[in-house]
Amino acid sequence: MRNIGLQLYTARETIKTDGLIPVLKQVADMGYHGIEGGGFMGAMPAKELRNVLDDLGLKYVSGHIGMEQVLGGFESVLEDSVVLGAKYLGLAYLAEPYRTDAAGWMRSGAAMEKAALQANKHGLTFFYHNHDFEFKKFDGVYGFDILFDNTDAALLKSELDVYWVKKGGADPAAYLRKLNGRAPLVHLKDMTGDGKEFFEIIGDGILDFDAVFKAGDETHVDWYLVEQDVCPQGELFSARKSFANIKARGWLGE
Repeated sequence: MRNIGLQLYTARETIKTDGLIPVLKQVADMGYHGIEGGGFMGAMPAKELRNVLDDLGLKYVSGHIGMEQVLGGFESVLEDSVVLGAKYLGLAYLAEPYRTDAAGWMRSGAAMEKAALQANKHGLTFFYHNHDFEFKKFDGVYGFDILFDNTDAALLKSELDVYWVKKGGADPAAYLRKLNGRAPLVHLKDMTGDGKEFFEIIGDGILDFDAVFKAGDETHVDWYLVEQDVCPQGELFSARKSFANIKARGWLGE
């Protein structure tokens, strides 16, 4: 069976109104195997949150940090990640000053390698989560490729967001194969077929998830994490229907 988690950014507004624990209970009831966290999760101590997750049967897969933490230090986040039982920690977004040219991508990659070394000391694997701007070319080469072709494959991994790869004009399944085992995490996110290319519930859009899961199996993806940045039909409805579609279409695997 494939590991399917939920990036809690999907439910961030509901967490603000209903509280984190009630949302986690619903996520577990939906059938998800784990979660990916972020700064919007509130101030619950890591040990307390770990106890809640253990009681619910949810794994804490990974968390996100910002470039200011990569550059300025994130030891406390690493310590909390270990308490939570995470395997991964990564950079959620690369702001424009760090990606204006090929040299910027190279410098950012070097900073991520240093962060990865720090994470490795805690038994954590460090990753970079893409959007679509990585598929802007510099002298004919995607920023994404500059980053990953010039960093140590043993240090920096990819959390490949299939929606943003598609939005950037590339093929998600092809990129999983190109990364060749360097993407232990995949963000599952669908796209509307109305020409607007907006966020959609998994399985209700145009992305070829059969191809994504096939490539993921071939390249040993560890966790698939559902995320919908904006949920016009409601956050928890989107999370619930996404998992139901994954199950109904056989994407949970054997």
